[in-house]
Amino acid sequence: MDLNELVRTNLKNYSAYETEEQPTDDGWVILNTNENPYPPLPEILNDIKKSINENIRLYPDPTSFELRKMVLSVLLSDKDTLTNRNSIFIGNGSDEILDVIFKVFIDPGDEIVIFYPTYGLYKVLATLYNAKANEIKLNDDFSIPESAYSAKGKLLFINSPNNPNGKSFGNATILKLCGSFPGIVVVDEAYADFSDKTCLPLLKKVKNLIVTRTFSKSFSLASLRIGYALADPNIIKEMNRVKLPYNTNYLGQVAALSCIKHRNKIYEQNKKIIEERERLTEELNKYPGISVLPSDANFIFIKFEDESKTLKFIWDLKEMKILIRHFSKPGLYNYIRITIGKKEDNNKFLKAFNEIAKKYL
Repeated sequence: MDLNELVRTNLKNYSAYETEEQPTDDGWVILNTNENPYPPLPEILNDIKKSINENIRLYPDPTSFELRKMVLSVLLSDKDTLTNRNSIFIGNGSDEILDVIFKVFIDPGDEIVIFYPTYGLYKVLATLYNAKANEIKLNDDFSIPESAYSAKGKLLFINSPNNPNGKSFGNATILKLCGSFPGIVVVDEAYADFSDKTCLPLLKKVKNLIVTRTFSKSFSLASLRIGYALADPNIIKEMNRVKLPYNTNYLGQVAALSCIKHRNKIYEQNKKIIEERERLTEELNKYPGISVLPSDANFIFIKFEDESKTLKFIWDLKEMKILIRHFSKPGLYNYIRITIGKKEDNNKFLKAFNEIAKKYL
């Protein structure tokens, strides 16, 4: 058997999505993965523990009926968006939802539109499904250029707030793209709970929009992989046709329901992240030669005027057991991304940054 002769042809040029370094030994300050620094509330952990009973031997609800109902009627009740239970899809994290969208719409050779820079999985999935990715470079201020409004394709992906710079795109811009693009516009709002901006109300105005969200970031359930998407019921029907039968697990559904029940406490906890984001931005902007971009997410993006100093900071921080994110890609070499941690971790980062700055800034 020659495995190379059996594997799909397009996989020969396929590069899988690379996850960030995550040391398992003690003493590290992990600020490179955009995870929520706070664990799930004790009430949520208690609900999960109570659910570990004989139901574990049973398959989970394949339709996530109760969770779909609670997301629409409770979690999003203040968002002025769709309320039809057939307009929501529950996925194994928002990454699976993106995969399902490709399954529904993409034939080999189809074109998708993505912006640069943005979340890397969109391009990875395009390669996996043998689609052509048309990358449109964002403006220097990370806004969407005019050329995007004449783009053609089956799918157009918008990350809002955008990773890695952290800024949301306005609803007027998104609505204009929905009007000009001939295919489906997918807005990935993974970080939107750290912002007061969302395009969910636009779902009442246009039919070619899918909005994806997740319980991984603001609700601290990254390990349990629960995400959801809202769209026209006809789109959701097609997504349900191609998803795996039991795509979300029982404990994940229980945990997400508990998060909805205790959402107000979680929102109060996440205010600490937003406050720390503003504090770090203010402190770091005091240094000469760097600037912190405005962020609506749980991370900040720092620009160094002198590109050569960027790697010096990264290496020195790592020697001090502090991990941050650097993007070795065109136009991004002089930026670093910092996940907002707990106050004590942020203080360790600021202290280390100050020591390094004395050498290089």
